[in-house]
Amino acid sequence: MHAPAATRVSLFVAGPEGGPAVETAMVRSAGDGRWRTTADADVGDRYWFVVDGVGPLLDPEAMDVVLTPEGPRSVVRRPWPHHAPMAGRHEDPIVYELHVRGFARTFRGCIDRLDYLLELGVNVIELMPVHPFDTTRNYWGYMPLVWGAVHRGYASGDDAATELAELIDAAHRRGIEVWLDVVFNHTGEGDATLPTWSLRGLDDAHAYLHLADGSYNDDAGCGNVVNAADPYVRELVMSALQRFADLGVDGFRFDLASILTRDGGGLVEQITAWARTRRVRLIAEPWDLAEYQVGKWPQPWLQWNDRFRDDVRGFLRAEPGLVASVIDRLQGSPAVFGADAPCASVNFVTAHDGLTMHDLTILTNDHHHSWDCGPELRLQQLKNYFTLLLLAAGTPMFVMGDEFARTQNGLDNPYDVDSEVTWVDWKRLDEWGELHDYVRDLITVRGANRPTTFQFHGLTGPVDTSRESRAVAWVGGDLYVAANASWDAAPFAFQEAGPWKLRVATAAMIGDRLAPRSVVVWQRT
Repeated sequence: MHAPAATRVSLFVAGPEGGPAVETAMVRSAGDGRWRTTADADVGDRYWFVVDGVGPLLDPEAMDVVLTPEGPRSVVRRPWPHHAPMAGRHEDPIVYELHVRGFARTFRGCIDRLDYLLELGVNVIELMPVHPFDTTRNYWGYMPLVWGAVHRGYASGDDAATELAELIDAAHRRGIEVWLDVVFNHTGEGDATLPTWSLRGLDDAHAYLHLADGSYNDDAGCGNVVNAADPYVRELVMSALQRFADLGVDGFRFDLASILTRDGGGLVEQITAWARTRRVRLIAEPWDLAEYQVGKWPQPWLQWNDRFRDDVRGFLRAEPGLVASVIDRLQGSPAVFGADAPCASVNFVTAHDGLTMHDLTILTNDHHHSWDCGPELRLQQLKNYFTLLLLAAGTPMFVMGDEFARTQNGLDNPYDVDSEVTWVDWKRLDEWGELHDYVRDLITVRGANRPTTFQFHGLTGPVDTSRESRAVAWVGGDLYVAANASWDAAPFAFQEAGPWKLRVATAAMIGDRLAPRSVVVWQRT
């Protein structure tokens, strides 16, 4: 056990159901800040540490954790199963972000929904965090207790790692990659007002970053920030990544990844080199409360692109002066990521932390760039969002249930809400079947016409990027797309030779005019 400043460390082992525990004193090793001992334990036994009277403390390297009425406990288990990654990665990922409990309750429930996702056209599922977390204060899972274990609440039985491996294997058999959202920038210990679960009791001085007055740096907005320069923190991060890669995980999305660069980039370089050897993808959420690093991460990292989110939302609610920005976003934001790396942009209109796509159409809010468009335009506006998302260069991502108008009744931050509000209501699939079918068709269109090259036009002539312009058209490969975000019907004429045949439309043309608030797609025949 790594506890360099401790003067006394004890290991306690109890049976699978708790009960009396056997204490074993640990002995400090010279020079490395670690304490060691040997004790008898069986698979399923619970164990914990007490350091200078502080505890029970979780093992930061635990492979399993159980939540008990007395608090979380580390669990003795056999090594995790090993599975190979997919034989080949998709050149054009279509990412579906999902929360295990909200989507299907358990890992095995998710397996039952994989054929639905395959039929929809999704080829990547990105699971929100599966680290163990304290469920009394969190639903999303972004407050991890330890990094290298799997949350038992997502399993049907007691072996969560094996059931996650089963989900990954089932996805791979269907040609679906599995990415994990991992949270290495902070822990669920939060600030000093929350319980001490593990690292705070073992090595608070080195595991976390502190301000001059001794309080925690809180650039994560969750109470603490880990010290990416600390060798033991790095060891824990790399061990957790290795375990999940051994399960067959194909990619890792790093929550608030910019915090991991506080050490000057050493940990990120280590992760990047490791990922090349393991053939896994790396995806950064490249910002936190103090740093904004979109466009600054090196290849092969993909990066969440919040500028795509804000500009597409703003354009489709008719905000002025956005045509030039939308042109850049549609091309994969080359002004941000460079002309040679358009696929680095992970494009999204919605993510877990904010309004659902449906709720963007029921609430007028400048912060969210959302607009209550009324029931008569709601389906049309949802189709607009998906059309720009799925026909833009880069890696598109959308959230579970957005394809059939999942709603959280306008709630934009349900990190601690575990109820019907945050669960997918599958009955809406019947109610919003037209939207679902439209999204499925769009994914098919993208598959046959992957967006790589673009030529932009106005609706009847050269492209207009003036402040009051709210329309743009473009040709990408064999697709001709025209978007009219204004309140009025707009004249339209093709600016490139066809012949062109209507492929999909969010609203029917009115003669030779584009309907207000509509996007139309033609295909060259």
